[in-house]
Amino acid sequence: MTISRTDTVIVVGFLILVQGTGALAGFWLPAIAPEVGQSLGLSPSLIAYPVLILYIFAMISSLMAGGIVRRFGAWRSSQAALILIGVSHLMFMNGSLLFLALGSIILGGAYGLLTPPASHLLSKIVTPKNRNLIFSIRFTGVPLGGILAGLLAPSVALEYGWRESMIVTIAISLVIAISMQPFRKRWDIDRLKSAKIFRNPISDIYLVWKLSALKWVALSGLCMGAIQTTLTTYTVTMLVEDANYTLIAAGIGLSAIQFASVFGRVGWGWFADRIENGLTALMIIAVIAALCAVLTIFLSPSWPQILIYLLCFCFGLVGMGWNGVYASEIARLSPPEEVGRTTGASFFITFSGVFLGPVVFASAYTITGTYSTTFLVTAIIGFCSYICIFNAKRVMTS
Repeated sequence: MTISRTDTVIVVGFLILVQGTGALAGFWLPAIAPEVGQSLGLSPSLIAYPVLILYIFAMISSLMAGGIVRRFGAWRSSQAALILIGVSHLMFMNGSLLFLALGSIILGGAYGLLTPPASHLLSKIVTPKNRNLIFSIRFTGVPLGGILAGLLAPSVALEYGWRESMIVTIAISLVIAISMQPFRKRWDIDRLKSAKIFRNPISDIYLVWKLSALKWVALSGLCMGAIQTTLTTYTVTMLVEDANYTLIAAGIGLSAIQFASVFGRVGWGWFADRIENGLTALMIIAVIAALCAVLTIFLSPSWPQILIYLLCFCFGLVGMGWNGVYASEIARLSPPEEVGRTTGASFFITFSGVFLGPVVFASAYTITGTYSTTFLVTAIIGFCSYICIFNAKRVMTS
């Protein structure tokens, strides 16, 4: 297949929209948690449970994604993810706890179906010189979707009601899915109609595990996934409790992290292509993340506000900016025909870090008593990520 510049723009553009819609949908409910809680007579803190359900089923879905991509094609799989996003928010509109749970299950299924088909499609259009950058540009959809949810969801929910606000995400997902249809035949030409959709999911994990370099990169993703979720989960609380910030001032720190992630994802992709070594870029990211965590240990109210926000920004560059290079290396190290399977299995391992990070952090907090000191755990996890990539490089050169 001959790939033109127009092809690249179309594929990358749609994949950013798909990823951004997934992030928009994932952040929408948490962004209006106070309104949802007031409507249902529940504490807004309970919004953590739908998010937990989402990630559990995202893990399951990511393992199934390889078969779905192989059978129906990566383009159709992306469209299916968008339809599931729309259905999930249609469930949310019901407003009952049961339908919030069902919607979270469906949204999790969609979320796990976003990256494997994207990696399969991107592997067709990238070159060795732009692979990391292209993968990273696609991942900018995550922070962009999160920022849009933060700006749009509360105002729409307050103006029209939180249930009615779901119409926004439903409409966006359906419009993008329909807009993708004219390009489906070209980009799903390699689909295999006889491929099995359901198979032993352990086989995909085993495929990753037996490819030693791929295994170590996937384990580094588990570590970085833990750092990312810990960073986004505890930054605001840490700034309020340990630095005596107001909620608004602490929110600015979290915004700095999200804002930095856009630059980080593109910047690290560009850097990895420039040095022609994605693994080295991941090692540098892990080291800087560990150093940022070490600096956070010493955070106190005496620090100048600008310095704390600068630390948040630097932490966001690495703690939230690694995804594109990581996905690119997974695709590079995978057999060409198995990119969907290996990506799904690798992100299953990455999603495991989403759970382990906050759980380990919370457990350590019971010992240290301060959030900033507990970032010693985050520093150790960053060092573990470095060791994993070091082992991947050693395997590649041996």
